[in-house]
Amino acid sequence: MPLVPYDPFRMFDPFREEMERFFRRSRGREELSDWLYRVDVEETKDQVYVTIEIPGIERKEDLHIQLDENLLTIEGEIKRLTEDEKRTSHYSERYYGRFSRTITLPALVKTDGAHASYKNGILELSFLKDNRPAARQIEVDFH
Repeated sequence: MPLVPYDPFRMFDPFREEMERFFRRSRGREELSDWLYRVDVEETKDQVYVTIEIPGIERKEDLHIQLDENLLTIEGEIKRLTEDEKRTSHYSERYYGRFSRTITLPALVKTDGAHASYKNGILELSFLKDNRPAARQIEVDFH
């Protein structure tokens, strides 16, 4: 039988794990930097494509896209549609609030000719590759 070193605090492990789980749950809405949204970044010889799932955006003004050299920043806000005071919430797993994410693109891209489209909770972006750094905000075609 192998010897196991004595750890006087081992009996507190379940308590520590439960506390970590509790604080992860209570901070859940503010921890969107971990992002639940899935991103695909693809490239061809001439272009870079980014597809990201962001369900819940209702207005074009709630989504902002900024490009700085090869850093793409996507920011926005998902607003809760209604809040019924007569209801008691037991679970709330959908995210509401501000979010931000910066993605490093695999190449420098041109800001002119960049295209962004949002439809059915999917944001699709496409850029032509370039060898010169650029910075600008990108307008979104909102459907």
